[in-house]
Amino acid sequence: MRAPTLMLAALVALSVSPDAAQSPRSGAPETFTATAEVKAAAGAITAGIQVHIQRYTPDFDRSAAEKALAGGGYPAFLLALRKSPEVGSVAAGEQKMPIRWVREQKTPTGRTIVVVTDGPLYFIGGGEAAGKSRSGYEVAVVQLRMDETGVGAGTMAAAARVKPGGEAGVQIDDYADQPVTLTNVRRK
Repeated sequence: MRAPTLMLAALVALSVSPDAAQSPRSGAPETFTATAEVKAAAGAITAGIQVHIQRYTPDFDRSAAEKALAGGGYPAFLLALRKSPEVGSVAAGEQKMPIRWVREQKTPTGRTIVVVTDGPLYFIGGGEAAGKSRSGYEVAVVQLRMDETGVGAGTMAAAARVKPGGEAGVQIDDYADQPVTLTNVRRK
């Protein structure tokens, strides 16, 4: 099982402390653009993505998703996530998925934003002859690390599942062999 460390740490940190997880002024609505870079044995691919945040997830919806994951695992988490209101969208090419969970946390140099979508954006590596089953990879997870000027970098698991477990209590299982790198991240 693959668990991208940076996304895992960010997801857990944003979930654990309600006081630290929501800044007093979120800045929503806001839109971020980025270049997604995928490197594989066959070569590299780049594409533009856009993350539009209409509002940040309220504590009630955040708590419901966390409790569902802890008590009922991934299936319960998906049910709670999909009951949450749409709070934005992530677009990559012609693919667009609603955001159901988004939180931000202040850092010493800016903030970290973690987004969970209502479905996967892409199955990177899924076209391989011996590619693994797509079953169960029903969300995408995006992490943006922004400085105070609105410039940053990030990672994305374009098709993932969120599971209880590990040291932090949450694991991100990325369909791809490694997370997508997000460069040139800018707040519009």
